[in-house]
Amino acid sequence: MTVYLQRNFLLTYCAQFFSWFGSKLLMISYVAFIFQETANASLAALVFAVDWLTNLFVGLIVTQWIDRKNAKHLIIWLNIAAACVTLAFLGFTSPEWYAAAIVIIMIRGLLNSSVNAARVKALIQLFTKEQTDLYAPVFGSSQPVATALAGAVGIFILKYTSFAAVIVLDAATFLLAAVLVSFVRPNEDRVRESIAAGQAAPGKIAGVRRAFSIIGGNERIASAVFYIIVSVTAFQATYETLITVIPELWYDQGPSGTALFFLVDSIASACGLFVYQYFNRRGYFTDTNHRAVSLGIVGAGALLYLGMYLGRGQLVLCCALFALMVMLGSALWAHAFKMMVAQTPESKIASVVGAQTAMGYSLMGVFALVFSAGLDHLGPGWTIVLNVVVTVLMVAAWELVARSLAARPARHEAAADTAPLEAPVR
Repeated sequence: MTVYLQRNFLLTYCAQFFSWFGSKLLMISYVAFIFQETANASLAALVFAVDWLTNLFVGLIVTQWIDRKNAKHLIIWLNIAAACVTLAFLGFTSPEWYAAAIVIIMIRGLLNSSVNAARVKALIQLFTKEQTDLYAPVFGSSQPVATALAGAVGIFILKYTSFAAVIVLDAATFLLAAVLVSFVRPNEDRVRESIAAGQAAPGKIAGVRRAFSIIGGNERIASAVFYIIVSVTAFQATYETLITVIPELWYDQGPSGTALFFLVDSIASACGLFVYQYFNRRGYFTDTNHRAVSLGIVGAGALLYLGMYLGRGQLVLCCALFALMVMLGSALWAHAFKMMVAQTPESKIASVVGAQTAMGYSLMGVFALVFSAGLDHLGPGWTIVLNVVVTVLMVAAWELVARSLAARPARHEAAADTAPLEAPVR
C-alpha cells in the first residue's frame, strides 16, 4: 500500500473523492426526495438521466479544449463554479420547482463532467509515465465509493435535517476539493508536453472524428470502451435505480434501507477495485487475456444480479449477493479503464475518454429510464431478468465484432508478407 502514499496521488485522489461525493450527494438526495413525494420511479430517474446526458456534450466537445489546458487549474476553478451553482439550489427545494431544479442539475452536470475529464488529463500531467500506469486502475476508484457514500449520507441527512443542509454540505465538498488540488505539484515536463501536443491537435469536429477513429482502430481500446459502457449501464445505472426502491418494495425499510444498500455499495466498490489492483500488480491481467477477464467478470456479475431477486426475502443474503455483484462491476470498470489509458495516445487521452464518457453516460441515462419504467410496469423480477438477458446479448454481439477487429492487423500483416515486391517509383 505504500505506493499509494505519494503526495500528488493522495491529494488528487482525496480531491476527486470529495468532488465526486459532492456531485452525487445532491442528485441522489433529490432523487430520494422526489420518489418519496411521488412514488414514481420514472420521474425520479429523470434526475439521473439529465445529469448523465450532460456527459454527451462535454465528452464530444469540451474535452477537445481540455486536452489543450493545464488540468490542475481547470479542476480548481471548475470545482469553485460547481459550488456556486449548487448554492443556487437553495431557492428551488420545493417540489413545485422541479423544472428549475432539473436545469440547475444540468448546469452542475456540465461542470462535473468537465472536472471528470480534467482529472483524466491530470493522470498524464501530474505523474511520470510509470506512475500513470500504476495509478490508472485505481485513480477512478473514488467514483463508485463516493457515489455510494453520498447515497447513504444524503438519505440520512434528508431524514434527520433538511434538504437545505444537503445543499450546503454539497457546496462545501466542491470547495474542499479545490483547496486540496491547489497543493498538488504537477510534473512540469509532462504538463508542457501535454499542452503542446494538445494545441497541435486538430479542431473540434476533426478532434471528435480522431477520437472515435482511435477507438475503432484499436481492438484493445474498443473492447475497453465497450466494457466500461457495460459496467456503467447494465450494472451501475440499473442497480443504482434498483436500490432506491427495493428497500421499500422488498423489506419495508424506506430511507434507512436505501442508506444501507448505498453503504454496502460503497464498501463493495472499494474492495472490488483494490482486490483487482492487487492481482493486476502481480501480472494476472495482461494484454492477451483482457477479453477473457472481462467476459468472466460479466458472466459472474449477471448470475449474481439474478440471484438478488431470488434472495429478496432475506436481507442478509440479498446484501451479500449485491456486494459481490458490485465488486465485480468495479473490477470490470478498473480493468477496462486501465486498458484504455495504457493504449491511448497521451495527447488525446481526454478526448478519447470523453468520447467513451459521452457514449457510456448517455446510455447510462437511457438504461436508468428504461429500467425504472420496467420497475413501474413489470416489477423487479422481470425487469432484472430482462436486464441480464440484454447484457448477455450485448456482450455476445460485441465479442463477434471484437474477433473481427483483433484479426484485422494479422490479415494486414499476412497480406504484406505475401504481396509481390514493387519497383520503387522514381
